[in-house]
Amino acid sequence: MKFTWGTGILLAILAFAGFIMYFFIITLVDKKYDHELVTENYYAQELDFQKNIDAEKQTLEAHMQVDIAYTTGAKEGIRLDFPTAVTGKEVIGVIFCYRPSDSKLDFTLPITTLDGCSLLIPDKLLTKGRWNIRVEYGFEGKNYLSLFDKVNY
Repeated sequence: MKFTWGTGILLAILAFAGFIMYFFIITLVDKKYDHELVTENYYAQELDFQKNIDAEKQTLEAHMQVDIAYTTGAKEGIRLDFPTAVTGKEVIGVIFCYRPSDSKLDFTLPITTLDGCSLLIPDKLLTKGRWNIRVEYGFEGKNYLSLFDKVNY
């Protein structure tokens, strides 16, 4: 068989298609490229979106935002500082820590008691990298929401 320019083009196209198929199969099989939804209950959370907007608006209007700080020393982790208005009063809520790159590292912490006006997310629960932290809490019959996206720990 004689090697012509038509044969060369055909071989180049077949090599390119094989190259693309190789990477396609690798991304499907390799656990390193695990594709996940943002959350399991995406549609249910989307229906509650207006409630979240209202809670965020109420948080800003009442100046009840939670501040975030990194701590070092004996108590390492991420410290969430609540407003001084909650000092000594009952606060009930939940802290959602979401890891965008690995859903197996996601966790939830209940807010039951506050040490002064702050709460510590311990270092042993966190791994280095990006986190999204969502703080939902209720105080004196009102719901408040603070979101922290792209927290690098």
